[in-house]
Amino acid sequence: MNTTGVAARLWALGERLYGTVTPLGGGRRVFPFARIVARVVAPAASRGRREATFSDFDARVRARFTELRCEAPSDLDVRVMVLKKTPADWETGRIFVVDYHAPPDPVMRETSAGRPVLQVAVLAGAATQPAYTIESPTVLVGRGAEPVDRAGRVRRNHVSFAEDNTDAAAETVGRAHARFTWDAAAGEYRVFDEGSSNGTHVHRGGTSIAVPPRDPRGVRVRSGDEIQFGRARVRIKVRTIAAG
Repeated sequence: MNTTGVAARLWALGERLYGTVTPLGGGRRVFPFARIVARVVAPAASRGRREATFSDFDARVRARFTELRCEAPSDLDVRVMVLKKTPADWETGRIFVVDYHAPPDPVMRETSAGRPVLQVAVLAGAATQPAYTIESPTVLVGRGAEPVDRAGRVRRNHVSFAEDNTDAAAETVGRAHARFTWDAAAGEYRVFDEGSSNGTHVHRGGTSIAVPPRDPRGVRVRSGDEIQFGRARVRIKVRTIAAG
């Protein structure tokens, strides 16, 4: 099947999202999973074309949630994995699979790898605190402690920059600018830009790494990195607390 045919079938899966949402009453719906992964088989000759074809899969899925008026998790991870070979357990003729993954059980996560802790020191930009210590697998960054979006949904930023328009650096931080998400399997945090206007960069060892907006892969971060949100900047330290 050519790239266009595969894409058409994969985009059609967006219709199936309706069957996965959970109604809460009052017209509200939520998506009960933390990750959507599409695995697509692409021979070497077509790998680049298929990667380009699926580059906006994340944006299409999120647009579908908006159409459904469904509340997706703030740390929802949507990604496409392009495979060189068809997995042995796939039936003949299958070229893609979409998997939904529930949030990891917090008890299991703590037992196996300890609890993640992110320490954040503010270097530039007025924030509600000069430093933060957050014990959470998801750390939200933005302007304002509890900004409200157009749909009336409240976002509770763990690292919040000033909203009073008196600090030029803080003004460049979006209300829902970025997030850090803990990858328990790899034992590391990754930073994701959530579609900010002024960008997110990781500064390490004299180099600057741009974090592509809404890229489901994010960028791995480690202790000592400086993270720039617009013109605001922080330095992070990553550690874990042993369970028990």
